[in-house]
Amino acid sequence: MAKPGQRIVAMAIDESEHSDNAFLWYCENVKKDNDYLLLIHVPETYDFTMASPSVVETLLKELEQRVDILEKKYREKLQSKGISGKFRTGSGKPGEVIVTIAKEENSSLVITGTRGLGKFRRTILGSVSDYIVHHSNVPVLVCRMKNQNS
Repeated sequence: MAKPGQRIVAMAIDESEHSDNAFLWYCENVKKDNDYLLLIHVPETYDFTMASPSVVETLLKELEQRVDILEKKYREKLQSKGISGKFRTGSGKPGEVIVTIAKEENSSLVITGTRGLGKFRRTILGSVSDYIVHHSNVPVLVCRMKNQNS
């Protein structure tokens, strides 16, 4: 739990190198000694309507294992960098969940990576980072990888 006076920074993470890049960029360019890092993960959801109970059980176990591995990875990153923080997961549309959790936790900044979708794909598919930028009540930092094009 964040202590009074700590800056709470929310960071959207997933299993991609974009999240690793955003974490590294935060550590090298934004991090303050007193920060509390709120790591937010929204796992993929599956449509289980046509799946058998055994398939559902298998997919849920796999999902739980992947979330556990991701949480362990980022807890180790926090510890190695001497950053206090916590890991939260949510279910639903990623952008909405990230904005909601960041607000619930009184974050003063949201950081997210970007997959670098082209303009056409971003227009058709939407983008989590675009959603966060347009709906967050606090500043948003979107970290692009150096080799991404617009």
